[in-house]
Amino acid sequence: MVLLIALVHLVLGVLGFFFLPEANEVGENTVWIFSATGMLDVIRTVIGVLGLVAAFKPSAIPAYSWLVFVAFTGLTAFGVLSAGTDSAGDAVNLNWADNVLHGVTAFLALVVGVASTRVSRRKQSKTRENV
Repeated sequence: MVLLIALVHLVLGVLGFFFLPEANEVGENTVWIFSATGMLDVIRTVIGVLGLVAAFKPSAIPAYSWLVFVAFTGLTAFGVLSAGTDSAGDAVNLNWADNVLHGVTAFLALVVGVASTRVSRRKQSKTRENV
């Protein structure tokens, strides 16, 4: 699940850098149906790279999951307010497709975070019992 989250955001982030011509109007910079702005592409690329690292180092999965959950819950809340008001000058320029993606990502990160925390606690309790 972490690898899936990482790959989706890494692909969207990297592709987004190619759809940022200055001549485009606000809202026309998109990768498929998702917004492509400089700030959003950096966020997605960083989340993707960190996810790849976490996927290959299982001890980092709980920390990554909770980080993604908190970050994307906040980004979803900001996006809902931003898309609902349709204000000009928004640096992130989120649309409803982005909000759904970020909400689903936050939910999946929560599920992975809770599951990985439970697994690590079970391992710790078994280690204590064996000592």
